Amino acid sequence: MALRSNKRASIMSHMSHMNYVGHAPSSELLAEINLLKEDQVTGDHFLTPSQLEVVYCTSLTTGLTEAHAQDLLLKHGPNKLMELSGHSYWKIFQHNLFGWFQCVLWIGAFLNFFLYLFVQYIHTQHRKEEEAGKDHIYLGLVIVFTIIGTGFFGFYQEARNVTEMSGFEKMVPPNATVVRDGVKKVIPNCDVVIGDIVLMQGGDVVPADVRILSCVNFATDQSSLTGESKPVQHMPENTHHNPLESKNMAYFGSPILDGTARGVVVATGEMTQIGRIAGLVTGLEKEPTPIAKEIKHFIKIICAVAFCFGIMFFLMVYFVQGSWIKGFEYMLGIILANVPEGLIVTLTVCMTLSAKQLKRKNCLAKTLQAVETLGSTSCICSDKTGTLTENQMSVSHLFCNYTIYNKDDHSHVSDKSYSQLCLAASLNLKAEFAHNTLALPVEKRKVLGDASEAAILKYMEINRSASRTRRENLKVAEIPFSSAYKYQVTIHRMHDSDSFYLIMKGAPEIVLEHCALVATNDEPQMLTPIVKRELKSYFIKLANMGERVIGYADLHLSSTTYPPNYKFDTEQRNFPITNLMFVGALSMIDPPRENIEKSIDMCREAGIKVVMVTGDHPVTALAISRSCGIITMPTAYDYAFEQHIEYTDVPAHVKNQFSAAVITGDELRMMSPSELKAFQKRFEEVTYARTSPQQKLFIVETYQSLGYVVAVTGDGVNDSPALKKADIGVSMGINGTEVSKQASDMILLDDNFASIVLGVEEGRRIFDNLKKTIAYTLTSNTPEMLPFIIHACFGVPLPITIILVLVINVGTDLLPAMSLAYETSEMDIMSIPPRKPTDHLVNRVMIFMTYFQVGMIQFCAGMYAYFIVFAQEGFFPSSLLFVRANWDSPDHMYVMDTLGRPWQYRERKQIEQRAQTAYFVAVCLTQVSDVIICKTRRISLLKKGMQNHMLNVSIIIDVIAALAVTYLPVCHEVFGTQPLFWHDLLLVKLETGSNAHMSQAMRRRSPQLGAAVSI
Repeated sequence: MALRSNKRASIMSHMSHMNYVGHAPSSELLAEINLLKEDQVTGDHFLTPSQLEVVYCTSLTTGLTEAHAQDLLLKHGPNKLMELSGHSYWKIFQHNLFGWFQCVLWIGAFLNFFLYLFVQYIHTQHRKEEEAGKDHIYLGLVIVFTIIGTGFFGFYQEARNVTEMSGFEKMVPPNATVVRDGVKKVIPNCDVVIGDIVLMQGGDVVPADVRILSCVNFATDQSSLTGESKPVQHMPENTHHNPLESKNMAYFGSPILDGTARGVVVATGEMTQIGRIAGLVTGLEKEPTPIAKEIKHFIKIICAVAFCFGIMFFLMVYFVQGSWIKGFEYMLGIILANVPEGLIVTLTVCMTLSAKQLKRKNCLAKTLQAVETLGSTSCICSDKTGTLTENQMSVSHLFCNYTIYNKDDHSHVSDKSYSQLCLAASLNLKAEFAHNTLALPVEKRKVLGDASEAAILKYMEINRSASRTRRENLKVAEIPFSSAYKYQVTIHRMHDSDSFYLIMKGAPEIVLEHCALVATNDEPQMLTPIVKRELKSYFIKLANMGERVIGYADLHLSSTTYPPNYKFDTEQRNFPITNLMFVGALSMIDPPRENIEKSIDMCREAGIKVVMVTGDHPVTALAISRSCGIITMPTAYDYAFEQHIEYTDVPAHVKNQFSAAVITGDELRMMSPSELKAFQKRFEEVTYARTSPQQKLFIVETYQSLGYVVAVTGDGVNDSPALKKADIGVSMGINGTEVSKQASDMILLDDNFASIVLGVEEGRRIFDNLKKTIAYTLTSNTPEMLPFIIHACFGVPLPITIILVLVINVGTDLLPAMSLAYETSEMDIMSIPPRKPTDHLVNRVMIFMTYFQVGMIQFCAGMYAYFIVFAQEGFFPSSLLFVRANWDSPDHMYVMDTLGRPWQYRERKQIEQRAQTAYFVAVCLTQVSDVIICKTRRISLLKKGMQNHMLNVSIIIDVIAALAVTYLPVCHEVFGTQPLFWHDLLLVKLETGSNAHMSQAMRRRSPQLGAAVSI
């Protein structure tokens, strides 16, 4: 074990480095990670004290020698935990500047600069190419500034949600008390070694994994490791075959709530349970987010389209003009025309706006890409405590006089048995209200004590003023609760009789063993075996409701035997604790959150599988799952309860008849991955109980292998491996540990499952809007690309310049594209299944429709406007064919129009600029029509309406910008445009209106096609 500890420490350091630099882990590292994924099976909890001495070469009385301890420290290393690397600022910066999309744009910028050099120094036959070359410089610079600007903006948005957290470090105590050479010493906790005898007491933190040798009322909080909020009462004896559930084991980092203990250290540092979890979280590879996969897929498609068009037009230009250099120049230009330089701005803004929307819904996205991932979720593995429930124990039922009463049923307050139970529950309490909160309403007061006692105190304070009752009837003696005997006894001096009153509280079946009578509203009854069996059936009923049951018994001590000055000795127990009278029981539950069932139903309607993964007992897990709506059908546990048999006695063929199941960690431990897959396919509704951190990870990985996009919620250290591995890990902002927050991608600011459902809806809206945005952006590629082909192959004057293409891409198109991020969800967004992996952000249908339908409509509209302007000046289309060489040459004095009139170079260039302006305006106006059509994917535009005010404003700005480029003199100088006549604008508008009618007709004919392309 020592060698493995050293090896693992070095390997984990290596893993951290490799994760940082982005390298794939080696086979040795993968083997080590797989080792960490396995449930650790140790036998320390089975060993006797004498066996522990032999195994760990120590003395249980004098401890290790100092020399031996130093040797062990050198051999095993310090008792420290590895910190999570988290999202470093450098990684975030790198991702935002050199992601897949950014790399394509960097290549686009490089090609622009290369094309400029190509035109200036290689292909310089014509002056026009020199002007074009300058446009390439401008376009390249715009792309560079766009990448840098959006990169820094994205970095700012993500970096402000990242804090450097030392989650594991905060769990480690600074010092520990050990026995070495027979002397008690306080040493730095990092110097604790295997075999050390440690002394622990309330208020400390467990310094390592410790096997308990002896203890007195020793209780620890292991919720961060096991997920259970109930304190663990320890004892020296083994209580369970699973070391995590055996009460003679205490684990590194667990706060000590009460008592004292002496134990032997059995694991330190990375070999502790917490250390294994830290190793898992550090070593696990995070799957790419769905949106990252979609962007990669989009880039592949765009690159394929660009290169296909580029090669095709290279061949066309080569055969028409006979120049491979000219063909190469046009090929580069076509490829550049397909680079969506404005889309990166739109995507960044869309993600940022959506992240802000999610934050308003109490979901804080640590990365922008996590925003969309939640919408892709098809399976949610939810923790119970604090997410599905309120994380606050409260009294649910009272049992007395053979009747179960709801906590809100006060009709029996005056009953004798009811009053007797409330008196006992009010007095037998250790919890107290914090003094500085006494002025607050009872529900809002802070309680000093464990969760169960806090619930009883608050309930009894409201119903019979427990604080006053306790002041009037002072406690004179107490036997504290111990896991050895599972009860607590208090003795009170009653102010009204000056006699003593004994109360026992504990597990109801244990309390019954000390009773001879049962309280009723009439006379007490004898506790016969039949009565005992009947009472136990009520306890089972309450337990099957997922409630924790506490029983009460009392005894009025005779004032003759126990006079007012009697001295009670709780060690010698000079008072009776048998032949008591059972007065009743209270049951408590961590209640489900308000409207949680509605949220689960929404997930089910949306096609999202919800499973609960908890460390609780399977009966409790089933009850909570049923009350939340996760399990709605019968299970084998219900069958066992109805047949009055143990669950383990239910035959396998009977278990397989059900469609819902609860599976425990012990059952998971016996399953292979293929068996768990078959189980997950077989059962529609599943809850996992008594699971370890490794098993939670196993569950998540298996669902992912079945094709699910998995979201995991958690708040403890035990949840961190599953949070890290999930497609999206969601930690709790209020009660979550810093380790879980560091391992997650998103933080729930209100710890409420309902916020996840709202986040799913928001994520789906994001995907819809991104699809609309991309569809809108791609439509302008065709009218930007084909003019250069027409110019090269048919010799017509150039219909649009590169600088005007740039104005469209990063100017007039930008605001409408970004405004689509403000589109509200379509009405059916939560009634459709999660999108399939094959439902890509960009698909072949979208490419076809954007390039060859809508794009061609825009191109035709632009060419129509272009030819109209020329025709008005006497150049009919036939006279423009193959005129390019003479037209662009200043040395060619005159070019004749269709009517036979000569045009000088300067005059024809003015006409060309006006035609290019008309083409530009036509594309802008058709894009206005397109953005309106892109508002919806599945429903009619008439139903959706024009409620997006940002879109309305962007359309107005778009039109104003197009007019400004057309009519402002300063724009004429910068962009090379000319003012148009008003009748030209009217003709252009009439032509572009056909775009909207054709797209709407397409949606009516094929709604699925409309949904696929968003236009």
